[in-house]
Amino acid sequence: MTENETEFKKEELQQLLNKKLENLKELEEFGKNSNYIKELSDIALIQSQLEKFRDSEKNYIICLKHFKKQKDRLGQAAVYGVLSILFFKEGEYQRSIESYENAYNIYEELKQVQEQITCLKGIGNNYIKLNKLDEACDTFLNCSALCSDSNDIYNLLDCLGNLILIHEKMERWDIVFELYKKSLKAFKEINDSKGIITSYFNLGILQKKNNHFERALRYFKKGTNVAIDANFTELIIRGLSYVGETLFYLGEIKEAKDQYIKALYLANKIKAENAKVQLCVLLNSLGLQDKHILEELKKYEKSRK
Repeated sequence: MTENETEFKKEELQQLLNKKLENLKELEEFGKNSNYIKELSDIALIQSQLEKFRDSEKNYIICLKHFKKQKDRLGQAAVYGVLSILFFKEGEYQRSIESYENAYNIYEELKQVQEQITCLKGIGNNYIKLNKLDEACDTFLNCSALCSDSNDIYNLLDCLGNLILIHEKMERWDIVFELYKKSLKAFKEINDSKGIITSYFNLGILQKKNNHFERALRYFKKGTNVAIDANFTELIIRGLSYVGETLFYLGEIKEAKDQYIKALYLANKIKAENAKVQLCVLLNSLGLQDKHILEELKKYEKSRK
């Protein structure tokens, strides 16, 4: 969105806010009933979008008091939820956690599992912002268990992604490896080819990092094969590059060169300029001059016919 479009959107929101504030005055004449609270909630949301956080918070608190008076537990939880988002936007992460916890307790009592998951993810993200990584880890582990119990694969993958991020920051590579394996299993359950490929590649990268080149090669080949089956050319190129690099470390120079040539052939086909440059540099490092690279490409092209 351009700066002008953003300004235009703000203008539109401000106009809508002014209109709703007028409506609110009219509704107030009939008392602060459910219609009044609905309008006030809409106003608070628009104020939040316009970054008028203090005004928004003040109006959400009025809504919260109304729901408490009405003993409307779901209404209270919903307000706690939007306040959590508001505080997160303001960078008030501890207040956001407290608000999410209030919402979570109500949703737990009412057995609203999806909403509990949303709250736990919100709490975890706040802990990451506060750099309280152990607390974030515990929260996302609890959330993962809840996702598994309710067979919510997409939210489970989200939790696993955050756990990977946390453990990478803490350089706990053995745990990261196990989390990638769990992610791979989850991606297979929902038949997400890109997720499967990325998981295999990440597992290979971790094995390569630990100098376990044979194991790395197996993961890179598996990921590349899935990419070939799914016809994801860019991922095939990446996979072939990983395979070539690993073969090089294993001392299989000719095989490494063959993988790079295959990758370069595909990169030429889809005009992936950055990949072409990188692959040519890698082939040069194997001792091939540009004319030799062209010869190898022609040879490979003929073998495909």
